[in-house]
Amino acid sequence: MGTLRDLQYALQEKIEELRQRDALIDELELELDQKDELIQKLQNELDKYRSVIRPATQQVHKQSVLQEQQRTKRQAISAEPTAFDIQDLNHVTLPFYPKSPQSKELIKEAILDNDFMKNLELSQIQEIVDCMYPVEYDKDSCIIKEGDVGSLVYVMEDGKVEVTKEGMKLCTMGPGKVFGELAILYNCTRTATVQTLTNVKLWAIDRQCFQTIMMRTGLIKHAEHMDFLKSVPTFQGLPEEILSKLADVLEEVILYNNTCRLHILLNIDWAVIH
Repeated sequence: MGTLRDLQYALQEKIEELRQRDALIDELELELDQKDELIQKLQNELDKYRSVIRPATQQVHKQSVLQEQQRTKRQAISAEPTAFDIQDLNHVTLPFYPKSPQSKELIKEAILDNDFMKNLELSQIQEIVDCMYPVEYDKDSCIIKEGDVGSLVYVMEDGKVEVTKEGMKLCTMGPGKVFGELAILYNCTRTATVQTLTNVKLWAIDRQCFQTIMMRTGLIKHAEHMDFLKSVPTFQGLPEEILSKLADVLEEVILYNNTCRLHILLNIDWAVIH
């Protein structure tokens, strides 16, 4: 039988062991909370992307069925049904709002920094910059309310706003940031609330104006691809419908060398046209 000192020593070891286990449990619980928070964040992002993708894929499917039934040429690449053609859109006069060179550059850089809009062509970005109009809000004003149907996208020039979702703060934003972009890309409800923390100055563009810019650019690009394909002897015997599908899946690649710039159209996804 051990001495009292031995028992006290063994008890102390057990206490230390339990303390280490408690510390490990606390650490694991903290890690679990962080993973739960990450899962919730990813779920929110997934819901946001689904709200964008579903309307687009549903409309593409409807357009494909209609094409097969009517055997007509597709008129536009858009997430929404439209009856416009190039001639219609060319006659649409877009609004123009004068801006300082600093404001123009701020809007351009904000768009290029936005995940949803950074891949737009420079010509499209320039038209968006020209069409944006000034908007001002006082402190403690609600610019966007979660769950509402929105039709405007904003670029912050001056001030600060707070973004919340389901009552929880997500972040604060200052000058040079885009917000509300999903509303003009697709007809979805606002995914968060944006409240002003100071007086703010914004630039805004409405969804109809944005879609007009996108459709006009898409139709012009489609027509250019069609003209190119018709000039290629290999494709001259193909039906108009097949050429239209080919035009949709062509990708433009720009190659540079020391003396000139070459434009090449390639990467045809043949699975799309079968």
